[in-house]
Amino acid sequence: MSSIRAIVKAKNTILFKFSFGMSLLFLVMTAATYMVVDLVVKDYLVNKNKESIDEIGSHIVSEISQRISIAETLTRHLAAAGETWPQDPQLFYKVIPQMLNMKEYQDIIAGGGVWPEPQQFTPGVVRRSFFWGRDNFGELQYFDQYNDVEGTGYHDEEWYVPGRYSKQGECLWSKSYMDPYTLAPMVTCTVAMFKQEVFSGNATVDVSLQQLKSILHQGSAKLRGYAYAVDRNNKFLSFPDDELTKVANRDSNHLTQEYITVNQLAEKLESFQPIAEILTEINQSLIQSIADKTRVPAANITEHSKQISPLDAQLIVANMSTMPDQSSHRNTKTISVISKQDFLLGEAVNVSVFIIPKTLWKVVVVTPQQVAINSASKVSNLILMLLIAIMIIAAFFGFMYCRRSLIVPIYQMVNQLQRPVTEGGQVYPELLDDRRQDEFGLLAYHFNQSKMALDNNNRDLKLQINERKQAEYQLKHLALHDPLTGLPNRLLFQDRLEQAIALSDRHQHKFAVFFMDLDNFKIINDTMGHDAGDELLKQVSLRLSCTGRKTDTVARLGGDEFAFIITKVNTIEDAVTFAQRLNSLLKTPIEINGNNINMGSSIGITIYPDDAANSEELLRNADIAMYQAKDDGRNTVRFFTSEMNARLQRNKEVLTDLAESLTKEHFELYYQPLFTIDQNILVGAEALIRWHHPEKGMIPPDQFIAVAEKSGLINELGDWVLAQACREIKNFLNAGITAFKVAINISPVQFRRKDLLQHMLMILAQHDVSAELIELEITEGAVMDNVDQAIETMQALHDAGFQLAMDDFGTGYSSLSYLKRFPIQKVKIDRSFISDLENDDDSKSITTAIIQMSHSLGLHVLAEGVETEEQLHYLQAEKCDYVQGYFTGRPIPASEFIKKFSESKKGKYANGAWTESTTMT
Repeated sequence: MSSIRAIVKAKNTILFKFSFGMSLLFLVMTAATYMVVDLVVKDYLVNKNKESIDEIGSHIVSEISQRISIAETLTRHLAAAGETWPQDPQLFYKVIPQMLNMKEYQDIIAGGGVWPEPQQFTPGVVRRSFFWGRDNFGELQYFDQYNDVEGTGYHDEEWYVPGRYSKQGECLWSKSYMDPYTLAPMVTCTVAMFKQEVFSGNATVDVSLQQLKSILHQGSAKLRGYAYAVDRNNKFLSFPDDELTKVANRDSNHLTQEYITVNQLAEKLESFQPIAEILTEINQSLIQSIADKTRVPAANITEHSKQISPLDAQLIVANMSTMPDQSSHRNTKTISVISKQDFLLGEAVNVSVFIIPKTLWKVVVVTPQQVAINSASKVSNLILMLLIAIMIIAAFFGFMYCRRSLIVPIYQMVNQLQRPVTEGGQVYPELLDDRRQDEFGLLAYHFNQSKMALDNNNRDLKLQINERKQAEYQLKHLALHDPLTGLPNRLLFQDRLEQAIALSDRHQHKFAVFFMDLDNFKIINDTMGHDAGDELLKQVSLRLSCTGRKTDTVARLGGDEFAFIITKVNTIEDAVTFAQRLNSLLKTPIEINGNNINMGSSIGITIYPDDAANSEELLRNADIAMYQAKDDGRNTVRFFTSEMNARLQRNKEVLTDLAESLTKEHFELYYQPLFTIDQNILVGAEALIRWHHPEKGMIPPDQFIAVAEKSGLINELGDWVLAQACREIKNFLNAGITAFKVAINISPVQFRRKDLLQHMLMILAQHDVSAELIELEITEGAVMDNVDQAIETMQALHDAGFQLAMDDFGTGYSSLSYLKRFPIQKVKIDRSFISDLENDDDSKSITTAIIQMSHSLGLHVLAEGVETEEQLHYLQAEKCDYVQGYFTGRPIPASEFIKKFSESKKGKYANGAWTESTTMT
């Protein structure tokens, strides 16, 4: 049975059950709150919205009433003027326009004047009015057509007759009509004039309602609805859509427009019928309210004016009857109904009718019912959200308290047992709080004691695991990186190279592989020590790491060899540019132990896929190109070519044959004699190796010595030459050839061997041959790489009994300061100077200088490559010491050498030719 119980399912946890219960309680409370808000708050808010509608309607009525009051005040002033002024026409002509044309009244007042009763102003004159109206340009003009004797006059007009039945100072308003100039709705305010309490005429002011539509629109826009107004007779004063409420009339060839009544609009639009009925019922109720009042009979008004219908007269009387009560009923009367479908808004609306007592005009405010509902819903939703937020906060704190007091302690214990907390790779004990003074505190205390004991046991184990992981990481890093420089090693470079090949094949682009070898690094290592060499490699690695892009790779393959993968090389010039950057970085001296070291590098470059198809070939080709750069003088760059590969194959073939021939004795030594130039005495011979290939025949040294040096096989080949020379020296001695030294060439590779002297002495000891019989020929190039070390090696060889000769002198770069330090006994003039003695004065000068300089240093001089008698005579004349060449003797096998010189006598001149005498020794 498992010691650890399975994790409790989420639905069975205490936290889930507690959270589920709290959620149910919260949902019930939310539903209850929603019902309360929806039933109570929303109804309250809808009523508040209706109050807002009443407030806006009252505001609109107030705006209109303000303009009505202005007109009434001006009319009363005109009436007072007509009652009190002297009956002087000139005074009326002068003052009345001034009263009407006051600046603050110009937008409201369209005209006005004084209209006396017959013969009241001028005896004997029936019509004597003083009226001014605004023309098309808004300027006041006097109109006299009402005084025309042949005209109908003005005493029977609809706006004039009711004045006879009004009280002093009362303002009566006419029904609306259109201004013939501006085509704006107008109404007329009339105030009766009395002289000695007898009606003497009327004063009128025409009021323009052109701004009425703007007032109604601004007021109703706040409720996203619209508003319009009708006059006492339910004739439209303003409407949002004039095309529905205006009709065109042609009078005296003039096209005019008039507003229609609400009943006329109801006949056109059935959906307007309910509102028309409401407005009609309002008028009927007004008429009914004054049915029993006979103070001003409506019939008399109808009788004196044909323009006034009985219904209009009744409304005039109703308007006059309400005036005494206006002071005690200042608030407007409001009637509100709901229409299911408005013909303009296309939705259910609230229709509110506001009655202006002074004029009995009706202002109708239409607002979408949904606006009120939405407004109420918005506020109620906000209240609901606030209540829910309060409940959430309360529930949250209650939940947190219960969770902290009950659930958290249990979860802490469970989590501690099942899932220890790990931070930063370390396991830290999360102990329960055992300071609680309850059962949880007691449980936590005993649990903590057990856990700390377990943690102590596990800590050491975890440390061991971490150490092992760290060691594995270090081993992996060491396996893929060079421990000295931190660069990728050959293994990682090989992997990166495979990846580069795959990417190149996928994206069809080229990349380059660079193989770099530091020039003369071995000299630094040998002269300054391995520590200095390691520091130099580190500094070089740091510089090389800064040259690549993120996608490039630089690696150290071993020793002083570095390799690069340069991605996305489009042209050869890109690779050359990068190689130049590498060389420029290394041109700056590197300071090591206080010494500034100038490093050069030989770089080989190969391009994928032009030069190779796989990683092995790429590395091999870059290596080949690098060695070609070294052969071409070092500190340069070479690209791989097919000719290099062919040469490599030939060298490989030569190297294979060399290794095989060394085991099968395919080599032979030839000896070229060395003579004194003055007495023609044999003093030695140079041992020259010959290769007798079983299939290819004789192979000259210049075709395999260089290969042997590069491969290191030259050491084995040199050992064979020295051993074979020792064996044949003994044969020479046995044949009677004495006072004789064998010259052996020492390769630069052999010369740099640490155990060169010990190895040579061991071979001599094996064959019982003295070092005094051996002359070692060393080239200038072998000693100039590290002069101090070379001098030390040469001195050791000289002390061991070997005679030393500087071979190919004049072709290197040794100076007199070095030459006098070298422990050598002989200088060999290179054959390149001897071959041109007959024709080249420079060669003669150099040869002479070498002879003289060597003699001044106490050195013997040998001229090699002498092939003509003229050359020999010149050297004799310059007192050269020894001579070697085809003219004096060709290289021959040891057997022939013994046969020839064991019987020879001292060489001499006879008949102008070089001859040999044979003697038995």
